[in-house]
Amino acid sequence: MNTRPAWRASRALPLLALAVALLAAAELACRGILGLGTPPLYEADAGFEYRLRPNQDLQRFGNHVFVNRWGMRAPDFEARKAVAGELRVMVMGDSVVNGGSQIDQADLSTALLQARLQAELGGPVTVGNISAGSWGPGNWLAYAQRFGFFDADVVALVLGGGDQADNPSFAPLGINHPTQAPLLAIEEAVQRYLPRFLPALLRSAWSSPPDGSHAPAQPGAQASARGLADLEAFLRLAVADGRSVVVLYHPDRDEMLSGRSIDGHDQIRMLVDRLSLPFIDLRTPYQLAGPSIYRDNIHHSAQGQRVMADALHAAVVPALVQARSKNNPLSQRGAL
Repeated sequence: MNTRPAWRASRALPLLALAVALLAAAELACRGILGLGTPPLYEADAGFEYRLRPNQDLQRFGNHVFVNRWGMRAPDFEARKAVAGELRVMVMGDSVVNGGSQIDQADLSTALLQARLQAELGGPVTVGNISAGSWGPGNWLAYAQRFGFFDADVVALVLGGGDQADNPSFAPLGINHPTQAPLLAIEEAVQRYLPRFLPALLRSAWSSPPDGSHAPAQPGAQASARGLADLEAFLRLAVADGRSVVVLYHPDRDEMLSGRSIDGHDQIRMLVDRLSLPFIDLRTPYQLAGPSIYRDNIHHSAQGQRVMADALHAAVVPALVQARSKNNPLSQRGAL
């Protein structure tokens, strides 16, 4: 009698059970400790390329991520003002404004700005966060053409030197802009994050196809001309109907430390000056706060979000005073 198959089965079953247990433990660790498995989801769009999918409410890396009906990381609100005297500020930008999953909803500069203005004014205030990673002038313009500015009294645009040539590519969305949640958190860990920690020799083997997060290389002058044209069209659209507009320049960490501006800073400033709009360079407040406001070369830490909120407040309040002189309802609000 051949007992070898039974012996093999008796050995295989414990190994299979161990493998299942290890897989379950890894899945629980990826979800419970690393916060994987529930990425914010995106949707492609033929006009503005992509945005966060509307109506999401999730936890990621221990942080709350809420996306309203308009694809904004902001409380939900109607398209038009519903309350007399309501004050609205729309802050637009890219991943710097968006914050990403590393920043809790309550720590976003836009959330902090809304709370501060509400406390100061004692009335309804709405601050929108119209942003997505790697958005540039073409994305902002197309979004505004589709949805408008939501009855904003003030539009605040936050951008950096590279944004003047950051044009939509309409490439298929990939792992950095997921359109559906992974079946397993382990799947996300392996596909999205493991390649970042592999040796450079292996990293290319794990690389994914373009995902729309960066436009393909274009001739510098061509990309810049296109981006600046879209930026001008966006700013002209924003100032229509009496809205106040402010532009805040966000230097990256290298710019802040070196004191030198990257390509694009001067071109953006000349355009904004030509349109007679406020241009606020955030280099000085960033230098006063120190490099800890960055979590990498570009993006803010939670401390950086607080510094940005202060900068937005300093920029927005004069614009609100200007708006109050144009709109009677604002003249009835508290002191700014």
